Amino acid sequence: MSLFPRRRSDSQVDEAKRHRWWWLVPAAAVVVAGIAFAGWVGLNLRPPASDEGNVLVMVQPGESVAEVADQLQNKGLIRSATLFRWYVSYVHKGQEVKAGAYRLTYGQTLPQLVTALTEGTEAATIRVTIPEGFTVTQIADRLAVAGVVKRKAFLQEVQSGHFQEPFLAEIGHRPQVRWRLEGYLFPDTYEFTKGESAHAVVGDMLEDFQRRVASVYGTTMHRQGQSLSQVVTEASLIEKEAKVDAERPLIASVINNRLHHRPPMKLQIDATIEYILGHRDVVTVEDTHVDNPYNTYLHSGLPPGPIASPGLASIRAVLHPAHTDYLYYVAKNDGSGEHYFAATYAQQLRNEARSQHNLHAQS
Repeated sequence: MSLFPRRRSDSQVDEAKRHRWWWLVPAAAVVVAGIAFAGWVGLNLRPPASDEGNVLVMVQPGESVAEVADQLQNKGLIRSATLFRWYVSYVHKGQEVKAGAYRLTYGQTLPQLVTALTEGTEAATIRVTIPEGFTVTQIADRLAVAGVVKRKAFLQEVQSGHFQEPFLAEIGHRPQVRWRLEGYLFPDTYEFTKGESAHAVVGDMLEDFQRRVASVYGTTMHRQGQSLSQVVTEASLIEKEAKVDAERPLIASVINNRLHHRPPMKLQIDATIEYILGHRDVVTVEDTHVDNPYNTYLHSGLPPGPIASPGLASIRAVLHPAHTDYLYYVAKNDGSGEHYFAATYAQQLRNEARSQHNLHAQS
């Protein structure tokens, strides 16, 4: 036995060094991951940059934290829906997001938003119904009268506001269109608050259109070879012309038959003249000569864009029109709101005579 310890070989020393450094690799990975996670949390705790003011958030009874988080992220109030869910689960453990209407301000921190939603501090809301067939200016007037938003601010947002709904990429830039978002402010009943930002109001209507129309009927439109703009424009004509739901597919068939007729036939729809000139009890021959791209008496095909906000019934009529040989229609003027339909001009003349007879009988 040697009185002195054996000196380790160089290979043994190298092996010892390797073992000593191995544990640093996973430790370093943990540190890097921790720093990255902390950076992610720090970034997403900061509210998104925005100068929009405030927005109304509706939390429905039974709505989950995940659904609320997605809504907040979609409205640009938070950066991360995931972080919101974690914060509610671990920091506000045992507390629930309460149903109600909340006026939330852009720039509020995540803790401030969670506190407002879990304490249930609701905002006073104004319920406004936008009927089918309303134009952009009619919508602006109704909102202004209700005290929701100023007319001028609303119309400015309609023309130049920036929004994120996917369908907006489809309608593109149309230089001849009078109001950029005409037809896409979905007719519905909305909950707003007094003095709400014009951007938030328009955004809510576009979000409703995306959810109720574009996301539901987009595939059918594309399968039929129709663009969103074509469908909504034609639907807006039907919305203004039809008074009885059962006739919407019939009016759609007349429009389609005229659009595809050879030789071409102008649509000659009175509602387009009224869109240009305002309401007319009777559209005169002189009215039909107005020089405007929306004038379907002068210009072939559909007008440059929608002339009002159509409802779902009119949109469905465009996608599923009746199959007829009708090329004409005229109001019956008998109080029913219905029309006489005709396949030939001779039939149309007879129907116009019946319509005038009914009108005199009614008066």
